[in-house]
Formats: sequence, C-alpha cells, structure tokens
Amino acid sequence: MLGVAVIGTGRWGKNHARVYKELMSEGIIDNLKICDTDEQCAKQIGETLEIQYTTNSHELIEDDDITAVTIATPSMTHYQIAKEFIEAGKDVLIEKPMTMNIDEARNLVDIAAECNRMLMVGHIFRYHPALCELKRRIDAGELGEILNLIGRRLYFGVPRSDMGVIYALGIHELDSFCHLLSVHYPKGLIAATSRSYQQSTEETAIIVMDFNHAKGYAVESWLLAPYGKVRDLVVVGTKASARIDYLVPHELHMFDNSIVTEGGIPVAIEGKGTRTISLPHSEPLKEELKHFVFCVVSRQSPLSDGLVGLRAVVMAEAALGSSRIGSTVALS
Repeated sequence: MLGVAVIGTGRWGKNHARVYKELMSEGIIDNLKICDTDEQCAKQIGETLEIQYTTNSHELIEDDDITAVTIATPSMTHYQIAKEFIEAGKDVLIEKPMTMNIDEARNLVDIAAECNRMLMVGHIFRYHPALCELKRRIDAGELGEILNLIGRRLYFGVPRSDMGVIYALGIHELDSFCHLLSVHYPKGLIAATSRSYQQSTEETAIIVMDFNHAKGYAVESWLLAPYGKVRDLVVVGTKASARIDYLVPHELHMFDNSIVTEGGIPVAIEGKGTRTISLPHSEPLKEELKHFVFCVVSRQSPLSDGLVGLRAVVMAEAALGSSRIGSTVALS
C-alpha cells in the first residue's frame, strides 16, 4: 500500500492535495492524508476532498500507512520537517526552494543518502510539457548550438515578505537553464536587484548567466507588467529558436530561422517560417507528482533529486551574493 501525506495546505500545498486526490481516484496511490497547523484550513480541504486531516505532523511520522510526504510549508521550515520525516523512514518531496541556505540543503542530501530515502525537490518546470519537448529538441540538435536563453517572470502585485524574487521566481530560470543545457552550473553569473519597499527582500532582479558559448538572461519582478502576468522563455540557437508561454503548457513555438555568416561575420537572416507544436494537455504539477510516486515505487532517482535542489540553492545564493558585491560570482 502506498500512502502519501501533504504537510502544509496553503497556497501551493492545497494544489498538491488536489492532485494527489486525483491520483488516488486513478488508483496510483492508495491513501492520502493532509496536515496543517491551521485546523480550519486543514478541515476545509479535508472535507472538500473527503480525506483525513490532522494538525500534528508527528502523527504522520508514526503512521505506518504513510510511505511518502510532500512538504509545502513555509520555506524556512523545510529543513527541520524534511529531516524528521527522512530519519523516520519516509520518502520526501520538498517544494522549491529546497531550503533557504546551502548548509541545510547539503545536510538534507547527506541525511537522505544515509537513510536510503528518496529526496525530490519540486522544480516543477522540469515537468512542464512544453519545456520537456524543448529539452528533447535541444538534445537532438534541432536548434543547433544554443546562443541565448531569455526567461521572464513578471507580475504587478504585493511582494512577498518571506523571500525575494531570486528565491521565489529566479530559482526557476537558474535550474531550467542548466537543465536545458545539460550542465550543473553556469560558469559564472552576475545579478542586479532593486528594493523599493523592503530592504530585506528584492522585488526585482536581473540575472545574467555565462555558459561559455551560451548566455542566459533572467528577468524577475513583482513590480513590473501592470498589464498582466508574464511567464515565458525564449531559446535562440544557430539553426532555430523556440518560445514557451508557460501559461499555455500544451504549446511550443518554433522559429525556423538562423543567421547566415561569412567568415564568422553575420551577413543575413535565413528564415523558413514559424510553427506551433501542439502537445498533449497535462498539468505540470500532476506530471511532477506522478514522477515522485513512480520513483518511490521503483527507487529510481528523480529528475529533480536532492542534488538538483542543492545546486539551485547554491546558484540562488550566488546571485544574491553577486547583487551585494556588484560583480560576477564564479561557479564550478
């Protein structure tokens, strides 16, 4: 019997609970429970989804019917909660960011290895249908050599108080750029941030990543785009380019054009038109949770394992450090 629990049922945790209920209805998991210290919230979601709920996570630690847990609590609490569940013999999926500092992330990787437990991190865009298709085409050489990656996550709203945009938004580009290029880290990165309201947290950040021949550009803000949310990615290659609107997960736009050079000097653009590739509709979170369950059962290492989560924290800390010193931070 495979039982799963969701710890934390706030803005994102309630989506985990909803999708796990779908997986239970489909016979992919056998049991589902939720936990939140806010009893009213836990009760509401529990009654809506018709699943058991508790306000005490230690009940789930001692529950033999629970094999694995999703931790979707505030990021500052991830380390201690994950440590307790891993040491109790449970497999763990932690929402991103894995932790808010490198030492805690590294310790969780070590603890999971020592306890022989599964540790996965919720870098959801690795499971986004359009990004998966783009990754496949890059690996097949369809875009040629990658020159530039440009990602934007823009919105106009009240900034978060618990973390800035680098950990909340930029961590997606830091991870997905490396994933698309099949590397662990960029050679180095430089970041600039602005703090208009809270000096403790940045509301806007621009991160430039050096991947040798390729360059990555990430623009993250809660104070831009008053016209609406922007979540997109453009990848430019020597043979073709691609664009993803993350808000439309079932489409990948391909641009079959390239720059013609003579002696290494650009002289013209050779274009063959554009096309939209339609993909089977699937929810990225559902694909992520199905992968987690598959790995729990098969003991296969997840696509976004603890090392992936650790590297994302390393890069986020490097970006914050770069913004403080105003210069490039090397990574290796």
